[in-house]
Amino acid sequence: MPNTRRPAGPHRRIPAQDSLWLHLDRPENLMVVTSVLWTRTPVDPARLRSVVSDRLLARYPVYCQRPVAHGRTLSWETDPGFDLGDHLVVRNLPEGAGEAALQEFVATRRSEPLDPKHPLWTIDLLQDYRGGSALVSRTHHAMADGIRLTQVLFSLLDPVDGETAPHAKVGGAAPHREAVAQPVVRLGAAVLRALGDAGEKARQQAARVHPVLESAVALPVLGASAVAGAAGSAAGFVSSALSGGPRRAVDTAAGAATTLWHSATGVGELLGPSTATGLWDGEPGVEKTAAWGDPVPLLTLARIGHETGTTLNDVCTALVTGALDRYFAAHGIARPDPSDLGWLIPVSLSSFDDELPATLGNHFSLVLAQLPLGRRTFAERLAEVHRRVARIRDSYEPVLTFGVQYAIARGPAALGLPASRFFAGKAVGVLTNVPGPRTPMTLAGAPVEGIVGWAPCSGRQAITICIFSYAGEVRFGFGTDRKLIPDPEALVEALAEEFAAAAERA
Repeated sequence: MPNTRRPAGPHRRIPAQDSLWLHLDRPENLMVVTSVLWTRTPVDPARLRSVVSDRLLARYPVYCQRPVAHGRTLSWETDPGFDLGDHLVVRNLPEGAGEAALQEFVATRRSEPLDPKHPLWTIDLLQDYRGGSALVSRTHHAMADGIRLTQVLFSLLDPVDGETAPHAKVGGAAPHREAVAQPVVRLGAAVLRALGDAGEKARQQAARVHPVLESAVALPVLGASAVAGAAGSAAGFVSSALSGGPRRAVDTAAGAATTLWHSATGVGELLGPSTATGLWDGEPGVEKTAAWGDPVPLLTLARIGHETGTTLNDVCTALVTGALDRYFAAHGIARPDPSDLGWLIPVSLSSFDDELPATLGNHFSLVLAQLPLGRRTFAERLAEVHRRVARIRDSYEPVLTFGVQYAIARGPAALGLPASRFFAGKAVGVLTNVPGPRTPMTLAGAPVEGIVGWAPCSGRQAITICIFSYAGEVRFGFGTDRKLIPDPEALVEALAEEFAAAAERA
């Protein structure tokens, strides 16, 4: 039997970027990352305890430590009463329990706080789930960010054939710039799009006041766009006439300027007005939900991306926006014109690493993505999603927002907590895309059939959505506030309808 009372190593001060999540904890939105996986055959509890003891407790001291306050300082300190049996609990589901019962169990656990007197994590092993087992893992965000916790979860698994494919290349702090033939033209196009977007928002606001004011706003924007377009065309003509070193120098300067422009655009959106107003407004409650549907084939999504010149992430995100359009239309709250809806998207500042630091911790940022609503076709949604996500990739926005997060964490609570609520209010919820193992895996010898999970919401946010790929399949998980969005199954159905329509037209 494994040693369940393993010593946990030295105490250490909790870094500011980790302690922030302890301060943000609220009964209505707990800062807890939740994951669930299920297996084809039953998981042996003793074997699972051995795996958890060897791969979690022995590698990461924080799994045996609790947060302890010393004045204004928080430290991870070994729990003197730690016992693995208090954190890894085996339960039996009712006979014949299916997916609905598992979803209700996960929803209940998402609503319950972790005990601060002990290490901030739990694992529930549920037996008798459709002939196999289910594992529900909850870990406080103060221990690690979602990407690292996903890697920790993967560390409990073993490949079926003894070999596993390399992880997808995600994360990193540097901008990812798309290759283009004429960077100068791309810079001009970026400026024109920004002017057009800003002008359209200003025109809509002015139209609500008076038609004359609408015209007064539209004319200067039209003039500025004409000047920018002419300047961009002239610059593109001059750069195309260059060759060799001068051409490379101009292209490099234009690429850097585009990245800076994209970064400035992102900062403007972060400091600008919220786009979530009117959709799922209200104070969230304590009770949460959890729902997911049947998986969709990864190959189909990849084929759509290849045929449209977009990425797998773009296709999945466009499916989510289409599902939201369908949901809002069915509930009679769809906006009449194309609009935006803000989402916070976690971005890891480091790539997947097989050798995680023993201290784990948070090394990620939350970027604000304005995703499109009200586009007429899937192709239009996909093109717009690709453009907006590409802008974020080609920017320093993740690094800038990490700096904001760090400043909030280091600042006094009287300023930091209101600032956190201000930025959380820019988005209706959190959207994550997690690339899981590409090949089939086992948990303590039992084949894993599916995985899904959720990042926590903060402030008044009402929904967290996770896109999780595993072994050639992609699942979309919806976690909502039961008071504000009591019917996540409607979102699951809307997503299935959107995928069916997109796959048929592709």
